[in-house]
Amino acid sequence: MCRWGCLYRLDVKEVIFSRASVRVFRPDPLPVDVVNEVLEAGVRAPIAGGVEKWFFVVVMSEGKRRKIHELLKEGHVIYATKVLKEPYPERSVRKWVQSMEAGMYYAPAYIAGYIDMREPRHREEYVDEERIFLHQTIATAFQNMILTAWSLGIGSVWLGVPLFMKEEFNKVLEPPEGLELAGILALGYPTDKPKPKPRKTLEQIVKYI
Repeated sequence: MCRWGCLYRLDVKEVIFSRASVRVFRPDPLPVDVVNEVLEAGVRAPIAGGVEKWFFVVVMSEGKRRKIHELLKEGHVIYATKVLKEPYPERSVRKWVQSMEAGMYYAPAYIAGYIDMREPRHREEYVDEERIFLHQTIATAFQNMILTAWSLGIGSVWLGVPLFMKEEFNKVLEPPEGLELAGILALGYPTDKPKPKPRKTLEQIVKYI
């Protein structure tokens, strides 16, 4: 994979099948124009409901990134010990924390995706479905960003634990008032080439009718 600008672009299918989440990043900063290229791909994603009600906060300053990383450590502990029906063993939690203290999830850039539910378009009884629409839209945008980033040699990981600490993350991210956090992407050049994990076969998860 290229790191500082590609002389070629990978085939879409090759990008999809070679991509895997990256949790440890090199410290090299990402050029702003490259981050913008990733964002431009994101906003070309399909939009549920046909209305752009999304907003993105890009974190690249060292001070803010360190604050985000501290919150991610706390969020992963909450997830492992309080959110799951079967919490992680204490030993596993300690190992996870040690990995994060060693730099796991500390990235050169973070992109936070927000949805705008300040003025719902749906009738009151369908507002919950509208919120789902908007979360789906952030998901499609993130997927475009992830694949575009990988085509440029940039790794990423989609972080869901910020949803358990929205207030704390919002204090750092400072989004426009009233927006709802939907997730965060961490982006950076990988220290090693990631290996895609096996997935269930189509026979296990698909039904043709």
